[in-house]
Amino acid sequence: MIQANLDSKETARRRVGVSVPTEDTAHRTVAHANDADGGQCPPYKLGKERWWAVPTLQVLVLSVVWIGMGRETAGQTAVPSSKRALIEQALGEPTKISLDKVKLGDAVARITEQTGVEIVMSPESMRYVPDGAGAVIQRVNIANVPLRQGLSELFSPLGMTFELRDDRVEIVPKEVIRCLGRAATWAELRTLEDLAKMQPGLDAKALAALQARIQFQVSTQGGAWDVLSQTIRNVGAGAGDQVLSVACANLGWGWCLSEDHIVIGPLQQEIRRRLQTPITLRMSGRPVFEVMTAVGQAVHVPVRTEPGAITSLPSSMQNNFSVSAKDQPAEQVLAAIAANTGLGYLIDPDGVTFYNPNMQAPKSAPSGGTAVKPGAGSGSGGSDPYVGKIVVPLSNGTSMEWLVRWSELPEDLRERRADDLERSFNQLREKSAATAP
Repeated sequence: MIQANLDSKETARRRVGVSVPTEDTAHRTVAHANDADGGQCPPYKLGKERWWAVPTLQVLVLSVVWIGMGRETAGQTAVPSSKRALIEQALGEPTKISLDKVKLGDAVARITEQTGVEIVMSPESMRYVPDGAGAVIQRVNIANVPLRQGLSELFSPLGMTFELRDDRVEIVPKEVIRCLGRAATWAELRTLEDLAKMQPGLDAKALAALQARIQFQVSTQGGAWDVLSQTIRNVGAGAGDQVLSVACANLGWGWCLSEDHIVIGPLQQEIRRRLQTPITLRMSGRPVFEVMTAVGQAVHVPVRTEPGAITSLPSSMQNNFSVSAKDQPAEQVLAAIAANTGLGYLIDPDGVTFYNPNMQAPKSAPSGGTAVKPGAGSGSGGSDPYVGKIVVPLSNGTSMEWLVRWSELPEDLRERRADDLERSFNQLREKSAATAP
């Protein structure tokens, strides 16, 4: 049993299994990395002495969502809060982290072994790092610094931060990385690191440097930069990324990275990008609202319902709903839920709102909100389904994918699509007839 009352900080560290470093001075080095085949990877420099490998970005493949009814799943057991207190205390104590030719996926487990504090990083979080779990760390030595600082020095250049849970420390993407809806590029991580070192709320030169990187996708009276720069000055002291987040939030805007630039646009645009993040979710026999919110939580987008929306559904659907999705964009999962429930949903700056299309429009709908109604444009009872995908190759060897809804498809291409489908169905019928006994 873990005791909450401790005699000393060293005792606290030993009871959670945290090793005590013996070095007298701090030493931090990270060398560049080689790929899995022994070849040299293009190195990306993180700060002054930190290097990471830059292998090829992996491509995510979409699969099908099945939605129906199922059985209840077991609950989880609560963890004593005393362990959280011990972990929190250990984060403030000096530690040692040493890694040598380790992939990111294995590095997290090594850090747990060396510090005695459980450090976890989910596969979903690793997707936001270039090459994910396959990024190789050649050499890292961090000693005689608090564990909190060591984790920050190691993961911040990857666009990651950490959150304290009841029984562990979890490495998660920073909010500005989440809004990408994909893995960040090394150029974007470099841009974020440069921004974090600025003090634009206090330093005129830093503010001018920030202006050179910004691209606006909003318009406002008096000029977007004039409004933003004054708001940044009002925020004052703080790291550049944090100051920019506060300033944009005060103006109802969002910001995101785009290679070596910073794009500022409406919050709704940021919500839409997040909803393109692929998720894997399996829930059986759960309340439909719980399923809706689980999809939103997976991409950090709030999901709400209008009054009367859930109660308009059959009781069996309200309380016994199932979903199974693998590597599917979150918005596509939401669209499938809408199609199977008959509800519509609205994407606005505050998140996603489900509503009953047979009742009045959602009260929260702003002028820029986008509503998706069951059967919109498709005539099939679906929720404006996806009917195509456009793949755009990028200069860095990766690609960007755009899913196309039925309502977005031009009329001439709708006819072409119908002809192609009919031709494919006829070929399938012929092959089936030829192989029939």
